Amino acid sequence: MKTFLLPDLGEGLTDSEIVAWKVAEGDTVELNQPLADIETAKAVVELPSPYEGTIAKLHAGEGETVDVGAPLIDFDVGGDDSAAPTADASAPADEQVPDAPGPVGDEPDVVTAPASAPETNLAAEAEAAAPADDKPEKVSVLVGHITVHGGKPTRAKRTWDAEPFERAEVRGPNRAMPPVRKLAKDRGVDLQSVRPSGADGLVTRADVEGHGVASAPVAAPASTRTKVTGLRKHTAAAMTQSALTVPHAATFHQVDVTETLALAKSGDASFLALASRAILLATKRWPDVTAAFHADTNELERFAHVNLGIAVSTDRGLVVASVDAAEAMDAVELTAQIKDRAVRAREGSLTMAELTSSNITISNVGVFGVDGGIPILNPGESAIIALGAIRRLPWNHADEIVLRDVCTVTVSFDHRVLDGREAAGFLADIAAVLEQPSLALAR
Repeated sequence: MKTFLLPDLGEGLTDSEIVAWKVAEGDTVELNQPLADIETAKAVVELPSPYEGTIAKLHAGEGETVDVGAPLIDFDVGGDDSAAPTADASAPADEQVPDAPGPVGDEPDVVTAPASAPETNLAAEAEAAAPADDKPEKVSVLVGHITVHGGKPTRAKRTWDAEPFERAEVRGPNRAMPPVRKLAKDRGVDLQSVRPSGADGLVTRADVEGHGVASAPVAAPASTRTKVTGLRKHTAAAMTQSALTVPHAATFHQVDVTETLALAKSGDASFLALASRAILLATKRWPDVTAAFHADTNELERFAHVNLGIAVSTDRGLVVASVDAAEAMDAVELTAQIKDRAVRAREGSLTMAELTSSNITISNVGVFGVDGGIPILNPGESAIIALGAIRRLPWNHADEIVLRDVCTVTVSFDHRVLDGREAAGFLADIAAVLEQPSLALAR
């Protein structure tokens, strides 16, 4: 027997959640066969089998969180399946009854009769064991997988513990004194539904007053609690650390994006890709927006490439998927890459590198219908750009008030890395490209 402990999946996490089992107890598995989908901090990954053999025990259920290093699966690697044998359907029923008492599989503990015990004797013994006044007309005895019903045994689909017989209480109409009857009538209480406690079965005032109190429906709780696990747990911890350890600041600007939106509608590049190109062009003038501040060594790390993080909302929570070396891509290439990251983020199939390599992030909160917001920095990054919803507003264009498409762009930044002048200059350059989108099409 081998016990497989949950391994560290490479993110330094202390636990992971079982999303779905791909095997069950009793299954025979091969080496590297997928065993389960495991949710790590940022992705769902398949866990391969380290052994060949039979699954003897699964130590956790779907939705449970398992600590790294804790038992996950027991394997029988000897090739001898020691699990409960499967009965031969062609064998007689009496040969299929186990010949030793004890539990069968995962069913309740039951007393199992020897195979040679005649079923008619079992029924007789059961009747003899019941008190004379309480004997039912027919006696059913559940033994192992055999149900004896006063005659020939039949095969039962499930085995459960027999419950003792209980006689229904028989009593006549309730009696009560006139004042108690009036009280019951005034309160709309059916006197016959009240359980009497007085002498000789008499219903008392207390019986009427207490009627229905214990059986009154319980009010729904004012709130419920659900354990936060997996990606949402990681996001909560990461955002808390970022908010508490990084001095956040923000600046925003309303931008006329009419030309950019028209270009997106008429061409092969999406609005988000064109906005990303504007950001990438602005980073050339303000390279520190992609730098990382290391507080432990008081160092500023600068990168050779712009790895653009795309914030994607999924059913499991928010992920940031990176398009690496994005500065080398045009708007059409970015459109394809952003779509690919979004699809695979929702499928949970992004690689760990794609989930951890970004050095600046863009978040399109406008798709949710909001005008803007101040996003929290992705840990390890110094800037994040939020795009608000595009609104048709009266705007001063060419010295005339006309309706234009306007979007609020916000830059949150690490004030240890960037000053207000640098952040404002970066944002102004983004706005300039969005107002003249032809600049965003060039590499």
